[in-house]
Amino acid sequence: MKLPLSDSHDTLGDSYHTARAKLLALEQRLLKQLQLKKDYSQFLDEYLQVGHMTPVDEVEGKEEGPKLYMPHHGIVKKTSSNTKLRVVFNGSEKSSNGVSLNEIMMAGQQAQDDLFDIVQRFRFPK
Repeated sequence: MKLPLSDSHDTLGDSYHTARAKLLALEQRLLKQLQLKKDYSQFLDEYLQVGHMTPVDEVEGKEEGPKLYMPHHGIVKKTSSNTKLRVVFNGSEKSSNGVSLNEIMMAGQQAQDDLFDIVQRFRFPK
């Protein structure tokens, strides 16, 4: 997927080795927690089906542009009634040159009002 990168962005370095190390740690966790493994696999299958991720060819140079390997992990909320697993992608993980994806992404509009404005509206309704 094309990401909205800023015009004055630094080039991302290699992210493969860091992401692979985090994946190996995640695999060890999934081996110990079979229900988590089932839920995580189901999430990844769904992510693949809807097109949010694509398999990467192991042979470098076949695809254009650099590849970003983004570390991820699951957070389990046992009290949740509908979604017990939430997968978190770590865009702040530094690549080999010390730059993260979050640092080079364009900033969009602020989606939420400032806390001060929210409290002020609550205290002084129109």
